[in-house]
Parts: sequence; C-alpha cells; structure tokens
Amino acid sequence: MRHNFINGIYLKAMKSSKLVLLPLLLVCSISLNAAEIILNNGDIVHGDVVEQTDNSIVLQHPILGRLVIANSQIKPTELAPVDTGLFNTGFLSDWKRSAEFGIKGSEGNTRNMNIHAGVRLQVEDEVKRWDIDAAYDSSEDAGEQSQNQFFARFNRDFLNASSTRFYFTEGRYDWDEFEDWDYRLSMGGGVGDQLIKTEDWRVLGRLGIGVSKEFGGEDAEWVPEGVLGIDSVWHIAERHSLEIKNTLYPSFKDVGEFRNISELNWLIGLDSLKGIDLKLGLKNEFDSQSSGDSRNNDFKYYLALVMGL
Repeated sequence: MRHNFINGIYLKAMKSSKLVLLPLLLVCSISLNAAEIILNNGDIVHGDVVEQTDNSIVLQHPILGRLVIANSQIKPTELAPVDTGLFNTGFLSDWKRSAEFGIKGSEGNTRNMNIHAGVRLQVEDEVKRWDIDAAYDSSEDAGEQSQNQFFARFNRDFLNASSTRFYFTEGRYDWDEFEDWDYRLSMGGGVGDQLIKTEDWRVLGRLGIGVSKEFGGEDAEWVPEGVLGIDSVWHIAERHSLEIKNTLYPSFKDVGEFRNISELNWLIGLDSLKGIDLKLGLKNEFDSQSSGDSRNNDFKYYLALVMGL
C-alpha cells in the first residue's frame, strides 16, 4: 500500500489498481488536452484540461476525477528573456553578441603596456550561419610601440536542413603597422561538411578557393589560393567552452608557398560576475612569403573579459 499527498488531497493507491491505472494513463496520453502541472511543493499532476479561468484550472484526473487547482498553487513558469537587440534598438536581435577587453601593463625600469579589444557576432538557424568578429591589438615595450594591428573577418555558411554538407563564403581585412604592406584583403568560398556533431561537440571541415592581395607592399597582384579549414567547438559545461580553428591558404601562384592561421579560444564563465566570462586567446599567423622586416610567424596571446552586448 502506498500513500501520497498532492496539495492536501489524500491518495491511496492499491497494488491491485495497476490494471485499471494503465488504460486510464493511455487514454490520458493520447488526449489533445493533456497537461502536466507542477505544483509549488514540487508534485506533478497529469490530467485533461476541462476548464481554465483567471483564478484556477480544472483537470480530469484518471484516478481522482475532477480536480480544481488554484493558480496560486501552481509553480510559475520561467519565461526566456526577450532579445531587444543591440543596446535595445532591435538591431541584431536574436544574434549572439559579445565584446571583449584585456589590458596588461607594468612600469619600473621599463614601461610595458598591452591592449586587446574585440567584438563578435554570431547567429545560426536552419538555413544560415554567420560568424563575424574584429579585434585590435597594441603593445608597448620600454615605451616603444612593438605591435599595432587590426583585423575584421566574416564567415557565412549556407545550410541545408536535410544534409550535413553546406556552402560557405568568407572575407577578411588585415591592417598591421609593422608589416611591409599597408593592408591585406582576402576572400574565398567553397563547400563544407559537418564532420562531427554531438550535444556538446561540433567539428566543421571546409574546402574551397580564394584570392588575396597586399596593398602598399612589393607584391601588388591578386594571388589565387586554396582554402582548407577545420573548426572545432567543445562546450565543456554551461559558459565553459573550447574553440580551435585552423585555416591553410596554399598559394596557386607560387607552389609550396602558403599562409596559415591558427586560433584557440578558451572561455570560462565567472560565477561571481554574472554575464561576464574570462577568455584566454592564442593566435598564430604564418606567411611563408614574408619579406623585409616582416616576420614569418606572428604569435600573440591575451587574457580578456567577455561580456554580452
């Protein structure tokens, strides 16, 4: 014999009632008005909705019959906040928007200062996936500028709900005071595939062609190149993720020459600062054709705070 209390109503369920309970549950499950109500004390009541008013709801329970439950006895349902867009303007509503900022400095025999600032915009539905970001980095060593660069890029995937395969297009702008060129433009496109997808982990592969051009440098021609990339995002826990990207751009003009961009972003949610995350970023850009004062490797790392916009 088993005893339960639901909102002060005494239930006495005999083991012999199982044969009667089973068909009643089946009838309840196929009813168009079937409902599941969670009470303030945590109990759950199933039944068919007979009537609903401003003050109560009337259920037809398969065992207890007609039940009248006051709204005050029902646990309120938490509603998802409405996205009002960037700065409540409605612009970019339903996009994931974030800004990040990091600064590190020291002063003594020498003065050092490192600044990192960036923004990122992301959205995905059944037919499209956008990923847009931009960042500025500046460094001072012993009072002299040693790094001063900016980039902006976009990636647009054209999705097919019935297939893991998709098409993509991408573009990027780079400006670097310490390169032998003023700025560089690159763009491309091709086909991609979702190689792995689980609840917490996704891996995308990309294969395509593109072009790039350096303005203000020795090479003033558009360079045709390939695009071979892989993106991995692992959601370790809520507000805790690890993102790894690598894109290889082999030159079709000079066989054996290439560019490569590697990136790692480790995002950790800060429980003590609601809505603010800590980001560790590592990035390396390699260009086998760098000349003059330009370096083949441009490696940088930073620690930044990330907040939603």
